[in-house]
Amino acid sequence: MAVSGLACPGSRAENTTTNLLNFREIGSGAPMILLHGARLDHRHMLDAVEPAFHGNDRWRRIYVDLPGCGQSSGFDHVASQDDVLAEILRVMDATCAGERCAVLGESRGAYLAEGLAFAHPARVSGVALIVPGGNSEQSRAEMPTPITLHDDGTDLGALEPALQGRAARLVVRTAAIIDKIRQLKLPAASLHDAALEARVCERFEFTFHAEMTQGVFDRPSLIVSGRQDSIAGYRDALDMQVRFPRASLALLDCAGHAPGWERPDLFTALIRDWLDSLHGQ
Repeated sequence: MAVSGLACPGSRAENTTTNLLNFREIGSGAPMILLHGARLDHRHMLDAVEPAFHGNDRWRRIYVDLPGCGQSSGFDHVASQDDVLAEILRVMDATCAGERCAVLGESRGAYLAEGLAFAHPARVSGVALIVPGGNSEQSRAEMPTPITLHDDGTDLGALEPALQGRAARLVVRTAAIIDKIRQLKLPAASLHDAALEARVCERFEFTFHAEMTQGVFDRPSLIVSGRQDSIAGYRDALDMQVRFPRASLALLDCAGHAPGWERPDLFTALIRDWLDSLHGQ
């Protein structure tokens, strides 16, 4: 069952601001929208994903700050995941000029990318879903137990309190990755609008979520999960492959919720393979 043209409530008629979400645009060529995870901003995505584009001049990357994240403040009308999707569509309207966009989303951003693919398939050339899932009670009950498989000997107790919990969940724990968290994730967390997040979590699933889970998206896709991901798990990703018949599915050992940092070479190779598939379609 292919899903197309689904309505997206919380659209411009309800929008009390003309401001677009903040975004950073890099390169030229075919457009791609990149969406970060919860309580972060575009800087993490830029650091993790941009290496895959080195030497590739075919893509114009549009790194978005979601509502209430990074520099996208003042979106007081946003009160549901449908509203978030409507704001992303406004960015697509402003930057893609009617051209199909590829969409790459990580974690929360993967759910939004999935929503774009199924509600607006005519606008999406392909999707990459990085560490998707972990949103339902059932999937949360099946999470892998947190484990660190590679540790360079960093003393967790010596870290600042804001870092300790994040570092403890790393499957690959190195000083370099911890410094990336310090430089990119902690500043993003300090800008996060907790009230907006609470509103969206009250209406977390799209109004078309049930239809989406029965739909099929048949353009080049990539699904990447970490085998030891204790935040999103991997079982939802395994189930998704049925709905993405043109997806490469990668379940990475020695990786958790940050495969771009924990397995950077393999992660970059997977993104590049997906880019080649998009170019060749």
